[in-house]
Amino acid sequence: MINEKINQVAVVGAGAMGSGIAQVCIQSGYSVILFDVNESQLKLAASNIVKRAKKWAEKRNQQEELPLLEERLMIGERLEDLKDADFVIEAVAERLTVKRALFSRLEDIVSSDTILASNTSGISITDIAHDCKNKERVVGTHFFNPAPVMPVVELIQGECSSKEVVEIATAFIESLEKNVVLAKDVPGFIVNRIITPMLNEAMLSYEQGISTKEDIDTALKKAMGHPMGPLELSDYIGLDTLLYFMEHVYAETGNEAYKPGEFLKELVRKGHLGLKTGKGFYEYAEANAKITG
Repeated sequence: MINEKINQVAVVGAGAMGSGIAQVCIQSGYSVILFDVNESQLKLAASNIVKRAKKWAEKRNQQEELPLLEERLMIGERLEDLKDADFVIEAVAERLTVKRALFSRLEDIVSSDTILASNTSGISITDIAHDCKNKERVVGTHFFNPAPVMPVVELIQGECSSKEVVEIATAFIESLEKNVVLAKDVPGFIVNRIITPMLNEAMLSYEQGISTKEDIDTALKKAMGHPMGPLELSDYIGLDTLLYFMEHVYAETGNEAYKPGEFLKELVRKGHLGLKTGKGFYEYAEANAKITG
């Protein structure tokens, strides 16, 4: 059921995460405006979102939804086109400076009542809100990839996030039929704080020649019952996203468990970012993650 306090959702960033979040929102009945500085990426993402959402509706025999899904998705040609949004979700590069600059710009565009949410996988919400005049309206809403499929969202309350904003954000996420888990504003929140050291250890084990990438993944899948091995999962998340996150947490905490290895850095330098580029630890026939519903 749509949250009555939110008429329009805006998503900034049309990559895998932003596209998936936008898809979830239109499937849940929300009007969504999608923006990305890369115009070609934006148009391609919008087309794919509608295709995936229509396939989702067809699977559920919801024929009446087919024309509505396309109507609910709009493209923003400029950031200023987001001015009427009630809830903005940022899904841009995992860089603090980029996110801070974006939130500062958004404050000058949207209404004073608009909630600004970051989909960061582990950067402090308090730090992201640092340059905002109204820090009370900034929260973290960390969706997982693929957003239309993964049933949980981490909700992070920054030092200044108001109780009312957290309550509205909680109701909004629940309206998307997602489970809400509350996390403190610490590096990595819950999931990434726990899983990233394991992914890093798997990458280091491969780099050090302890085993092959296939055997590392097979061992973890068979022994731990994981659906994907750690190197497969790293490719799926995006090696650049992992590297930026690990570097950030390592700089913040000094915890060696998050210190990235040279092989990961080399892959990112070469542009081998995982599934989205067609090559990472493994090679893929098709670039870009497939997001289904």
